[in-house]
Amino acid sequence: MNKSIGAFLLNIAVAAYLFATGILGLTGRRFLDNNEIRQAVDSLFNGDIVGVLTVVLSILAIAAGAFILMKFFGIEIPVTELLLVVLAVVWVIFIIMMDVVRPLNNSRGTNFLGWLTSISMHLMVLGAILLATERFGGK
Repeated sequence: MNKSIGAFLLNIAVAAYLFATGILGLTGRRFLDNNEIRQAVDSLFNGDIVGVLTVVLSILAIAAGAFILMKFFGIEIPVTELLLVVLAVVWVIFIIMMDVVRPLNNSRGTNFLGWLTSISMHLMVLGAILLATERFGGK
């Protein structure tokens, strides 16, 4: 993996974002505006499955942060590549839930600049996950 200053900062920032997002998702508190995982799951599902999916996605976010850091620092686990690709696919689904479905379900309208900020941040995370893989950009 490229160990330039830019790659270092991107990996640290994305890992921290994924850890924070995962931990906020595990808290299970609905009233937190920053609980993006809960918001994404709530936008598609109702009932008992919301809690289960929130926990699963939160754990995946924390795992993604850990795998990106391990890969960046040269710690190789045999399934890291596969897990990062799976996490990239899950992140694409997360982007669809957060940045497409949720704004469409919002009856109050969508703040364009808020939406642009959100989708930009989510695409940066996706790009960092893909850069951490051998197949899509990392070495």
